[in-house]
Amino acid sequence: MRRIFLSVLVLVISAMYGQVSSVMACEPVDANWSMSTESSFDALNKAGTDAWYYYSSYNCAAISASSMGQDGEAWLLTPAYDLREMRNVTFSFEHAHRYWTIPKEELNVYVCANYTDLGSASWTKLNITYSSNENWSWVSNAIEVPKSAIGAKTVFGFCCKNQTSSGMWEVKRIHVQSSCKEGDTPAGRMRICGQNMENYYFHYDNYESKRANYDHAAFAAKTKKIVNSFLKINADVYALCEIEACSEVLSQLVDSLNKYAEENLFAVVTDGIYEAWDKTYDNNMKSGFIYRKDKVKPIGKNAAASTWNYYKNTMRIQAFEELSSGEQLVVSMNHFKAKTGDGGDETRKDNASHLISALKKSYGDPDILILGDLNCEVNEDPIQMLIKAGYAEQLLRFDASSYSHCYGGGELIDHVLANTSMSQQIVDAKVYHVCTLCGEFDNYASTYSDHDPYVVDMNLGEYNQGTIMVNGERLEEKGQKLLIDGRLYIIVGEEMYDMIGNRVQK
Repeated sequence: MRRIFLSVLVLVISAMYGQVSSVMACEPVDANWSMSTESSFDALNKAGTDAWYYYSSYNCAAISASSMGQDGEAWLLTPAYDLREMRNVTFSFEHAHRYWTIPKEELNVYVCANYTDLGSASWTKLNITYSSNENWSWVSNAIEVPKSAIGAKTVFGFCCKNQTSSGMWEVKRIHVQSSCKEGDTPAGRMRICGQNMENYYFHYDNYESKRANYDHAAFAAKTKKIVNSFLKINADVYALCEIEACSEVLSQLVDSLNKYAEENLFAVVTDGIYEAWDKTYDNNMKSGFIYRKDKVKPIGKNAAASTWNYYKNTMRIQAFEELSSGEQLVVSMNHFKAKTGDGGDETRKDNASHLISALKKSYGDPDILILGDLNCEVNEDPIQMLIKAGYAEQLLRFDASSYSHCYGGGELIDHVLANTSMSQQIVDAKVYHVCTLCGEFDNYASTYSDHDPYVVDMNLGEYNQGTIMVNGERLEEKGQKLLIDGRLYIIVGEEMYDMIGNRVQK
């Protein structure tokens, strides 16, 4: 079957209007104008009546009717992009407007497939959401651009036509994102992705206190970003936590994935979990699995890893079989007690204890992979309990600087841990910073969670002693590897290192 997935997220920003972004064969575009500085505004181009300006008070592009004059017309244009090979293109922005006579006639957004100049351009009008025109509330738009409007020099334009108004229009967070027909290529035959979905609820109307899930538009926008991310990541299994404890939530996500993949590839692992909404008891979240039907199949029943009432839904175990080889593994997806509240440290240690005990049972295969938001870093007791039980942290194994969440700096609180036999079949593990960038620059347009997705690549049935990273260097050919109590070490000269590059005593 042909591979139809999307490529790794690549940031491509043109500095000048008229310059077509350098795009290799189906290299995705992810161009972001946060409007945080004058220079980010200058990266866009003004045409027609020269009335657009940078409004530093609100970090946005702005235009007023008074600066245009009667019957004036002013355009704010993005750079041109070659989008011919893209699967889909999303154009998003936020805007606020007030005091216009007829906003839907005076304020519009367009796209041109093959732009040369303003006078000869053939524009397609995009359907946008307006504000009430009676206050300065910001309104978000995320528009799926018609394929007919995508070409070799695709340009987006904000057009302001003054009639008899005294209004002002403000625009910020302009973002062009495209998805390719091919996806990221895993380092091994099989890829598993883990993700904390941050309050992803199908019945969003019950959760008015939960961020980004307060109405249908917000839920749809979040779903679109998740789908775009997951298709780029190109995994065979998606292990998810912090989702609503009902069947509908993953079913609708699978429907969206299949729609944008343009093939019926994905399915949900049935778990039978349904918790009625009760505002007095926070048992409304679960962990769950989505898988590619052409690559893997679930084996056996979806099982709870904890006997606690709440954690029976958030700590789940599922076995999978790789169709091409017949090899199997056991995947445990978890959400440990949060940092907030009393007794968190002790509860997380109890989480780890329950998980260790549950995984001693037979689930059909000895290869075990633990994933999840464990709400602690590798040096904290719950992770150390798992390591002492024979599970090795894989994200730090391949990148000692990995992080998945931003509190103050960047912290790794989402983990991939493998037992000895599983570790020997893993060839790579990494975090995709789709959601968090820890203040480096604005990642708003792709953010759908406060956690990043992370992946682990493997060749099931192909055993090796693995790779140890020391100061970012792979040492598999520079030393002797030792397995001691289920943990992998390497001796280089007179020194011995653990799997995350820490020097240890022989």
